[in-house]
Amino acid sequence: MSIGAKAGKGIRCHNEALLRLLGKIAHQCGTRAFLVGGPVRDMLLDRFGPDIDIAVESKAQTVGKEIGRRVHGRFVFHSRFLTATVTLPDSSHIDITQTRTETYSRPAVLPRVKPAPIEQDLFRRDFTINAMALEITPFRFGYLLDPCSGQQDLKYKLVRILHPKSFIDDPTRIFRAIRFAIRLGFGIEPQTLKLMRQSIKSSYPSLLTAERILYELRLISSETRRLQMIEAIKREKLTRTCLDWSPPSHFLSKLKLLSSRTRNPELFFILILSNLPDTGNFPITKQERESARAINRFHLIHSRLMRAKRLSTIYRLLHPIPEPALQILSRIEPRAVARAINLYLNRLSSIRPTVTGRELRKLGLMPGPKYQRILDRLLYARLDGLISKEKEYNMARRLIRQKKV
Repeated sequence: MSIGAKAGKGIRCHNEALLRLLGKIAHQCGTRAFLVGGPVRDMLLDRFGPDIDIAVESKAQTVGKEIGRRVHGRFVFHSRFLTATVTLPDSSHIDITQTRTETYSRPAVLPRVKPAPIEQDLFRRDFTINAMALEITPFRFGYLLDPCSGQQDLKYKLVRILHPKSFIDDPTRIFRAIRFAIRLGFGIEPQTLKLMRQSIKSSYPSLLTAERILYELRLISSETRRLQMIEAIKREKLTRTCLDWSPPSHFLSKLKLLSSRTRNPELFFILILSNLPDTGNFPITKQERESARAINRFHLIHSRLMRAKRLSTIYRLLHPIPEPALQILSRIEPRAVARAINLYLNRLSSIRPTVTGRELRKLGLMPGPKYQRILDRLLYARLDGLISKEKEYNMARRLIRQKKV
């Protein structure tokens, strides 16, 4: 479809049928609707993603609920920020926001929001290239709003903030400026770069919560050019300011090695966590925390693993380590260690004794700590080839008769 007469240039409209439906639903609910932000930028660049960002001038909850009903999606409303999300059956998302203004009571805090027309909404955004809207309301479908000259900055490949206090109000925009510039192959506009560096020098990023910093690092971990983004963050001393951490050169080498061997963003993020100064109070999952700590402490067993001759020794050394950590270590450690880890992941970890706790009870052993010790001894003997499946019962009987196992 061409909407050039309205937008000022030809644009290929992705998901046109769905956008027209969303605009029709908003119109039926008594409001205007717009495709906003990143999807408009990407459409102008002829790049398309699975998710859709919609802004409505009123009734965001009503519109979101009706969209969820019409597209058979799951609807969630966030009243504090006047936003809603509809998750479609294919797991893609439609984000619905009410057009609004934002005010910051002090630097780096989340803003207070107030409903406002679309034109004011666009002026609150982070960068000019994200401050465009494409109306999808019936009778005005395809009308492009570009009050901040975002198309011009797309043409000249520039990331530019909208006002001088942008990086003070919200220092996470520094992460985003780096991320967008590297993802799109753009430069950061000179005055924007100057203000970004002033914000870092004045330590405004240090006011950010760990949750918001880690959210930005998660986003970076999902990017194709994530390594270049981490290198840029180091070069600008951003994480030194907000986390008192600067990635050492050997760590960047590990990130590079991991990136060359897997695109998994979660593994990349965990490897970053493993090198941060402290993950004890970070808002991360238990598995992420334990995996990061295991990577950080792997040097304690490294030499023992290198010397291990028995399969049971390899099993005992690696069994306590969470699988994500092992997946990372198998890709960044020297060949001999990686071979042992892969042997554990692909074979040893799935081996179990034939004898179970139920059989031990039938053999006369009452439940207690001795259960696990006997099962472990059986497993280690199996791994080392000392007994066959058929002889496990005989060994179990002998162990039960022993006072100490």
